[in-house]
Amino acid sequence: MVNLGLSRDLDACPILFSRLGFTQPADEAARGPLLRSWPSQQGRAWELFFPVQKDQDHAAWVQELAACLKGLGQARWCVNTYDLVQIFSLPLDKALSRGGELFWPRFRMDSVFIFSAGEDINLVREVLEMWHRRETNICLRSHYDFTLQDTKAPVQDKPQEIHWSLWHRLGVKS
Repeated sequence: MVNLGLSRDLDACPILFSRLGFTQPADEAARGPLLRSWPSQQGRAWELFFPVQKDQDHAAWVQELAACLKGLGQARWCVNTYDLVQIFSLPLDKALSRGGELFWPRFRMDSVFIFSAGEDINLVREVLEMWHRRETNICLRSHYDFTLQDTKAPVQDKPQEIHWSLWHRLGVKS
């Protein structure tokens, strides 16, 4: 299951989430992805910049991206959505929609993707809701919406479990 959420910007994502950005390299020698890390108080912070080559087919690029993310095995990503505007040369909502249309069928891994939304929270949320409706493996989770809650609160990887008593399962209110 892929869980989706929102943040105002990359800095609002918890440090447990690796940052994911996209670039168009000016230098053809810089062809591959760039993975950086540094120590933090909570452990280690990671950042991946995934390039698209000049005149590269978007479907092929997305397939390479999906393979790279699967290969890294990292399950938590905070995506710089505004980079997609430059990659697809489309307005934010259309670039995000197009990227998801190409990406989600190729990426089947239990994970969490937080999308930075800046001042366009409602616009980005609409795209995430569309993916939630269309894709059977995608779920938009409010507890990953860091635009609604205190970002200093600890992040949970799954919703809190509700413990039902035997009586409640049988329909008897206790």
